[in-house]
Amino acid sequence: MTQVRLIMLIFFLEPLVFGNWLSRIPEVQAGLGLRPAELALALLGMPISNLMILPFAGRICDAVGARSLLIYTFAGMLLILTLPGLAFNVPSLFLILASCGALLALAELAMNVEAARIEAEASRLIMSTCHGFWSVGIGVGSFVGATLATFGLTVTEALVLSVLVVLPVAVWAGLRLPAMEPVKAADHTPSPSFFAIPPKALLLVCLFSIGFAVTEGSMGDWSGIFLRDETGTPTAMLGYGYASFAALLSAGRFMGDALRKRLGMVVLARLCVSIALGGALLLTVAGNFWMGAVAFGMIGLGISVAFPLAVTAAMATPGTPAGNVAILSAIYVLGFLAGPLVIGGLAEFFGIRVGLMFLIPVLFVSLTLTGSLRPGERKTAAAAEPAGA
Repeated sequence: MTQVRLIMLIFFLEPLVFGNWLSRIPEVQAGLGLRPAELALALLGMPISNLMILPFAGRICDAVGARSLLIYTFAGMLLILTLPGLAFNVPSLFLILASCGALLALAELAMNVEAARIEAEASRLIMSTCHGFWSVGIGVGSFVGATLATFGLTVTEALVLSVLVVLPVAVWAGLRLPAMEPVKAADHTPSPSFFAIPPKALLLVCLFSIGFAVTEGSMGDWSGIFLRDETGTPTAMLGYGYASFAALLSAGRFMGDALRKRLGMVVLARLCVSIALGGALLLTVAGNFWMGAVAFGMIGLGISVAFPLAVTAAMATPGTPAGNVAILSAIYVLGFLAGPLVIGGLAEFFGIRVGLMFLIPVLFVSLTLTGSLRPGERKTAAAAEPAGA
């Protein structure tokens, strides 16, 4: 199996068990008797640990190598994901998810670094397609989790079964990637301190990504609420709004590499931001389910290639690739977490329609910063072909 196919397989496998866990969260909540606020507190363990480990993730990756980091953290994350069903209170669930979140952040950093390396070596555009496989993986994992629940498997039984299937394949795929020497300080311009303002080129790429992070984080939390409160959509159909978003998000990622080759990174980014902006504007007037679903689909398609493009551009700016992607990832996580909170605050006083209007200015900022992707465009200008199916 080629390196290109191996890294795509890894992107597909990485979220499978996590998607299984997401489908069982309501069952864990009921089993522990948690109020919504208590569940929210426990679930914060994962993003908090993400933010705590990312300041050091770039140096860790450079020190041990992306391949080794990927194998060990991927395996550790899968093993920890067998434990949420055994949690007995809020602190225990928080600690389990925090441990998982730290390893998840390191694994995803290593995955992106390896994907960028393979893309450069193979002279093929694969980054967007890799993220497309990730989107499919988390959807398949959620479906498998729901299916195992219908067969009567407990949370722990379902997660253990999933890990037993995924872990050997994941380790095999990681070991098949070539072992590269860890990055030495002399090999690259030193990365900026995580706690200092990044260089202008990297800072602009990070700011470009914030609009998409805010938007992606907001869709899962607020799309169903919008359809219920603003369009009168029946409860049984509320999930279709997010499904529309997720389906076109995945489709856009699979088309992204071919479009990137044809249009270039900057033009593709401008096109995608414009589509997302159009969807956000449509939400301001959407009065029925179908208009809302179309708007959410446009937003999904519009933000689909944002993070893959940002990763490519970040790795082309001065500094070590791992260090730059760690900084980008941390800022993306912050936007992903902060966006829904801001929208929720606006919705509290003005309604969810006005709350989601917050997406318009942040996406407009991303539109003005699409030129920040030019370093990545220059780096990959010689790429021969987009990744094939």
